[in-house]
Amino acid sequence: MAKVYRAYDPDFDREVALKILRREMLEDQRLRERFERETKIIAKLELEAIVPVYDIGRDQDQLFFVMRLMPGGTLADRMQNGPLSPAQIIRIIQRVAPALDEAHEKGIIHRDLKPGNILFDEHDNAFISDFGIAKSIHTPITDTLTGGDGIVGTPRYMSPEQSRAEQVDARSDIYSLGVIVFEMLIGKTRFDTITPLGLAFREESKPVPNILDTNPDLPAGVQAVMEKVLARERDLRYNSAAEFANDLAIELSKPITPPASGSGPASPTSRFPSRFWAIGGIVALFLIAFAVWRSQGNAPSSTATPATATVTSAAATATSLPRETATQLPSETVTPAIVIDPGIGGANRIALTANNEIYLMNIDGSNPQSLTQTGHPKFDLQWLPGGDELLYVEGNCVYKIEVETSQKEPQQLVCFTDSKFQGFRVSPDGQRVAISIANRLLVLPFDLTALSAVSSAFELQKLESLCLDYADVTVKGALWSADGKRLALRYQSVVNGRIGETIRVIEGNWERCQEVAVLGWDEFPADHFVPDGYARFPILPSYQWDGDQRFLVNSFIRNENYGDLYLYDMSTESASKINPIEGACCYGSAAFSPDGTHILFVFQDVRLGSDSENKLFYTPIEQIDTGTKFTPIRLPRLFFKDLRENIQLALRPVGP
Repeated sequence: MAKVYRAYDPDFDREVALKILRREMLEDQRLRERFERETKIIAKLELEAIVPVYDIGRDQDQLFFVMRLMPGGTLADRMQNGPLSPAQIIRIIQRVAPALDEAHEKGIIHRDLKPGNILFDEHDNAFISDFGIAKSIHTPITDTLTGGDGIVGTPRYMSPEQSRAEQVDARSDIYSLGVIVFEMLIGKTRFDTITPLGLAFREESKPVPNILDTNPDLPAGVQAVMEKVLARERDLRYNSAAEFANDLAIELSKPITPPASGSGPASPTSRFPSRFWAIGGIVALFLIAFAVWRSQGNAPSSTATPATATVTSAAATATSLPRETATQLPSETVTPAIVIDPGIGGANRIALTANNEIYLMNIDGSNPQSLTQTGHPKFDLQWLPGGDELLYVEGNCVYKIEVETSQKEPQQLVCFTDSKFQGFRVSPDGQRVAISIANRLLVLPFDLTALSAVSSAFELQKLESLCLDYADVTVKGALWSADGKRLALRYQSVVNGRIGETIRVIEGNWERCQEVAVLGWDEFPADHFVPDGYARFPILPSYQWDGDQRFLVNSFIRNENYGDLYLYDMSTESASKINPIEGACCYGSAAFSPDGTHILFVFQDVRLGSDSENKLFYTPIEQIDTGTKFTPIRLPRLFFKDLRENIQLALRPVGP
């Protein structure tokens, strides 16, 4: 149905994937509607693990949309060499499951989950793609791969109800995800036969196989998880993909139990028991199934991706992706040294993320130490009161590291099953926590005993100690003021007809908890402050608060998290573009020093194009825009390997 090309976007100096409806399909109204529906669905699903769409358009009646390039290939490619390791499977499933749940919450059923539709970026992050036959729960559709009502999807991964052309819901996608996991665990397909007759009878003739017969190097509990996710009756399956992913991760992490003496693989059974051949009307069923198979075989494919073609939205331009670097940090550096006195700006240590790990170093960049080794993205990195403990979020769990101990091992504090867990911020006095979960903001006492006893937004809302349940907007994160009375929320908004992000500052008397009356202080961008380009790309990749009146905000220009740097003052409702390094773009993750006199930020020079590198700076605010030439903190060359990483920065205050 469509072709996907590797293309170059000159406006943002990046390579992209360009999906175009084939010209010979333009006259087919059904296929045009299907292509247009896919663009609308993907635009609606602005989720971390769904391939993002940058632009949608029409050129001389040619429909197209521009997506992020996924150079890491497909899951199908990776499964060619046999079973994947438990660690690989856990990482993949824990990333895509929350995105799938979020799509379901928005009323979207994918209906064609398979290894070929799970793609990887250059950093091995998994993404769900190809919503060409996705279905809205709230909007009935009749077009299918057969041209009308009937079976739609890929037979090997269909749920029983989908293979019977019945109404499907979220549990059908969860079943398909289970089949994918089954294949990853054993290295071959769950159902060997996908002929029309096999499709018609497979669920009635084959129970869930014992996965340990094929791969005995798995913990015994994995079988129960697979039986539940692949249950014939949808009511017996998991209700969410995240629940399935959590159970699978728990079981795969357990030790392997040796089989009992004398046990061995079960003897093979006939694929189709003879009793089925005695059923009346078998010929009619065969003809129906064969017709379905023929129509699927003749249907145009939506996954054609010729990699050799090159299409550009402007004049063709040769470019290259950023150079790959070794994962170990080289000892040699070429960046000029900067002399920074310990304690300047009221800080003496820097905690930050690089390459999905947390590092701790002195304020001048010396003595860097790696604190984690998981390879998974982190967010909401912060120092707890006292300055001896770091807190951060990884996946759906909150962790703490005691940095003054010799071991410095991460300690898991709280985990949530909700697919939309986006923030966990402790107040400056350590008394309360603001949790951004299920698109709302919950404020509660920072009581780890109580928090560790719950696992969902629903259970948090039931706690008697709940101070605030704020759902006026779709909350994506929050920051506390220095006095712990106000919160700055980043929420999802609509800007000029596009989904965007806005900051809202609210105040509440948290001592009164249930009697809290929320007051609105400010909201921006607004008429008094609009970053350049915000009308077109209303995204705020990062924002930081000095805890009083000033905010650091960077716009969206390149590499997902970098743009111009702005300083906004609520007291005067004024803002200025500060861009400290020779006025050039681009900046990310800027943070105030504890005393508010300096800013720490990451800079990548847009003037260098694809040869730019991420560099860390710590500069006095009063010297910005004075002609002072700032030098970066001395770090190993290419310390920040991923130019698109949303780097977290946290400065430790000097103790009293």
